[in-house]
Amino acid sequence: MTKFTAFIILVALRIAYQPSVAQTDIASFASPSSFSSGASAPKPAKLLRFNGNISNNKVFLQWEMSENETADMFEVEKSTDGKYFTMAALIFGTDKPETGNYSFYEKANTKKFYYRIKAINKNRQTEYSDVIEINPNI
Repeated sequence: MTKFTAFIILVALRIAYQPSVAQTDIASFASPSSFSSGASAPKPAKLLRFNGNISNNKVFLQWEMSENETADMFEVEKSTDGKYFTMAALIFGTDKPETGNYSFYEKANTKKFYYRIKAINKNRQTEYSDVIEINPNI
């Protein structure tokens, strides 16, 4: 199975297991009484920390988000040159209030790789982390 096929399946499952959320949003949007003046929109999730290392022949990445309940998903992106990235993994948010901690690991390679996190909020705003270099030869 290709990464793209796996991504499509994960997105379909995410939609299939949350139909009531979509119906609630549509119903509340259609009702004029649901609009309130002066209500502030939720703050978008923000990346607080992102780091990585190699341990036991595995690349281990960790990151922390503020306003975690507004985070929808995270794309772990990987590159051999630090310029052109491809998605290595898709991780869904937890809806845990306030801060949330996330991690990803994969088998370490003998080559140097660059990683970054693409955080996608529920309102589809995106934020990229800084790029970190993981070099097993150091």
